[in-house]
Amino acid sequence: MLKEKEIPLKIEAFSDGTDSNFLIHSKAEIQNILQTICERSTRSALYYEARKNFVLTMVLAVNKEGIWIDPASRSTDNRHLLNSDEIVFVSTHNNTKVQFVATTPWQVAYESGNAIFLPLPQQLLRLQRRDYYRLDALPQHPLKCVLNPSQNERHIKHEAKVADISVGGLSLLCQEKDFELRPGNIYPDCEINLPEVGTLTATLQVKNIFDVTSRAGKVNRRAGCVFVKPGRETTLPLQRYVAQMQRQAAVTGANR
Repeated sequence: MLKEKEIPLKIEAFSDGTDSNFLIHSKAEIQNILQTICERSTRSALYYEARKNFVLTMVLAVNKEGIWIDPASRSTDNRHLLNSDEIVFVSTHNNTKVQFVATTPWQVAYESGNAIFLPLPQQLLRLQRRDYYRLDALPQHPLKCVLNPSQNERHIKHEAKVADISVGGLSLLCQEKDFELRPGNIYPDCEINLPEVGTLTATLQVKNIFDVTSRAGKVNRRAGCVFVKPGRETTLPLQRYVAQMQRQAAVTGANR
C-alpha cells in the first residue's frame, strides 16, 4: 500500500475552474481517485457553513452515482452539514491534494447505520505538490520579488516578500496594501535578487491562493506561483542558491 504523505486538509482557492493543470472532468478518473481514497481509508475533511467549519471523516463507499461518507460523531455537526448550501470535500491521493464542491448532501442508510451521500462530482481539483526541494525564506536572508502588474505601465513596480522558493516556483506573501494577485495571472520580467548569486529575471504565473495560520494564530495569505517555461538562465541560479542555503543550514545545525 502506498503511504500517503501528511498534507494539510485546507481548502485551496483557485480560479474559475479553467486551469487544465488541476481540473479533472473524466467521471471514470474521478471515480477511480475517490475509490482509491476509500480503499486506503485516507483521512478527509468536509467543510460547511460557508467553509467556516469542518469535520474530519472517511469515505465508506464509491460508485458511479456518488460517494458515501462516514457521518460526524456529533449530531449537531451532521445537522449543520446537511443544512448547508455548499459542502467542500478535501482529501489526498498519491501525495496530491484533491477537492470538490457538492451542493446536495443528504443522509442515507448505510449497512447498520447512516452515512452522508454526495453525488459524484462533475469536476475535481487535484493539486500537484512541487517536485522540487522547497526552501523557506529565512529572516537573515529575506527575498523580495519585484513584479510589474501592468504591461501598459511598465514604470510601475510592486515588491512582494518571498515566503519560500524552489527551482519550480515560489510563494509570495500577500499584503492588504499590495495589488491583488489572482490565480491564472502571468507576470513577465519578475526580478528576484538572490544573495551571492545575482538577480534572477523570470516569468511567473499565479497558480493558487491559500491561507497559512502561524503558531500565534495570525492568518497570512500566500500566492503559489510557478516559473513559466524556465530556461537554464533561470534554473541554474536557483539551483546554486538553494544548494548554497542548504549548505549554510547544515553548517549552522552542526555548530549548535
